[in-house]
Amino acid sequence: MANLPKLTIARSNLEKWHDGIAILLLLFSFIYSIVKWSDLPQTIAIHFNGSGEADGWGSKGSLIILPTIALVLFIGLTLLRKIPHQFNYMTTITEQNAPYQYKTSIHLLSWIKLEIVALFTYVQWAVIQDASGGASSLGVWLLPVVFVILMGTIVFYVIKSKK
Repeated sequence: MANLPKLTIARSNLEKWHDGIAILLLLFSFIYSIVKWSDLPQTIAIHFNGSGEADGWGSKGSLIILPTIALVLFIGLTLLRKIPHQFNYMTTITEQNAPYQYKTSIHLLSWIKLEIVALFTYVQWAVIQDASGGASSLGVWLLPVVFVILMGTIVFYVIKSKK
């Protein structure tokens, strides 16, 4: 890998908003789990098939997994934004275009981070709803919608980085 310029990119307002929303979603995931804990059965649905129907069960203790993974991903992607000079780019990085390319890639990371945290929060909420006797909200539409949102974000920023 070529030695790319090492620049410090200040956090944008977009990133601050994304991080604030993501932190609120993470807090909601943990707090909602704690609040609902005593009302949940010992065995809950922990896996759903492509149609959104439960097809795997486990201990309610597994509820801690989703928000924990979301938190780890949030922290990891937050740390990753500090080293944009280590990323792979589809264009040659120069001193002139480095600030634009780095900001673009950091904004992509920020969107992906928020989308992942939102997805994990939604799935956590839906699992708790299902375990509480409510209708399961993991329908057949979840995977296609998530795919379109994530891929749409990636394609948008790939096109933007090529300009």
